[in-house]
Amino acid sequence: MAPPGFAPPGYTKEGIPTRYMNKPAPPPGVDTNGRAYLVFFGYLSLCFSLTVFIILKLVKSYTRLSKSTTARPPPRGYVRLFAGLAAGSLLTTWWYMLQYFRTSYQAWLMWRSYYDLEPHQRHWGLWLKETSLFKEAWEIAIVGNARYWWTHQIFFFACGLGLYLEQKGIRRGIKHTWAFMLLGQIVAISFATNLFLLALLLSPPPPPPPSSAGIYRKKWLGPWLISLLTIIAAEWPAYMLADEHYWYHRTQFVSMLLTPHIALLILPFARAIIPEKYLTDSNVELVGDVYRYLWVATIVGGGMMFVRVTGLAWSYSGVWGIYDQLWEHPAVSSVAFDVIFCWISWYMWWKIQRQSGKDVPGAEEADKEGEWVAESSGTTAAGAREDDSGVRRR
Repeated sequence: MAPPGFAPPGYTKEGIPTRYMNKPAPPPGVDTNGRAYLVFFGYLSLCFSLTVFIILKLVKSYTRLSKSTTARPPPRGYVRLFAGLAAGSLLTTWWYMLQYFRTSYQAWLMWRSYYDLEPHQRHWGLWLKETSLFKEAWEIAIVGNARYWWTHQIFFFACGLGLYLEQKGIRRGIKHTWAFMLLGQIVAISFATNLFLLALLLSPPPPPPPSSAGIYRKKWLGPWLISLLTIIAAEWPAYMLADEHYWYHRTQFVSMLLTPHIALLILPFARAIIPEKYLTDSNVELVGDVYRYLWVATIVGGGMMFVRVTGLAWSYSGVWGIYDQLWEHPAVSSVAFDVIFCWISWYMWWKIQRQSGKDVPGAEEADKEGEWVAESSGTTAAGAREDDSGVRRR
């Protein structure tokens, strides 16, 4: 909840956006702002294309797994669970996102009509050209202590998804991890997370990694170091955005907002571009321990953010103020339900792994590399394990 009389940067004291007060006259007739249309519908096309790309990969994985003689498909209940959570998160977050587009257009039309635009003139292109939709959506979702109580958590879950993409996805042979992270950033983190968990369920278990002893020269640096820097670059700006200083300084606000988005994309896209041999953790024993510490760092950082933002929101508006922000504006509601579905999805993932006695995020990864992530398979790849007394081979 923002302080009384507060408006986001770029608004006058009367609450009228300054960008609407001194605009050139709109073009007569039907607007032809082609570039604005291209950007907006290009964004929607990218969202749709990435979703179709990942779903086709999932269908292909399920078909291959069904025909496998060494591994069986996961229980259908697990597949239905995460498919349902993915659908629910997409429908909920994007229902509110569409409502935000509608609200933004109506606000723009109201102010522009007050100065120079007739109500019957629906210049969608002019609206898209004059409105920084996504920057304004983030301003609405962040500015205000109670609003940011919901929004700050999405940075934590985005960081967790990025770490899990590296810890599990790469070792499961999922080469398009970039698609999940990009989809999470442009559609919804919870939607991408559920699709990724489905990909893990439907990915055949890999053979265990070879011991680094006697095969590789031990090196202490690797992709895990990029993951550590990513955690810092994602969670530190999110922690700082709780400071009202950034709410009033637009340039610094945008920099803080963009830093986590860019940092979380670096390693997935690097893996898509750079040959695999340059991004390999050859010291298997070290990496197993490192990922446990990376999960600790992620959770501690998220906990520090949660404690700080909760204290600020509680002191300003209390529990009911936080709850009211869930419904106060569609931009906030979209992010808030993204967070809610993230909590549900990770809890269900943790629960099915606890039931099956398998690994959970950050737990004994190196010792269980040839096993299924969940109870969905009781088998391992043929020839997955060799005599422990000898050296494993690739």
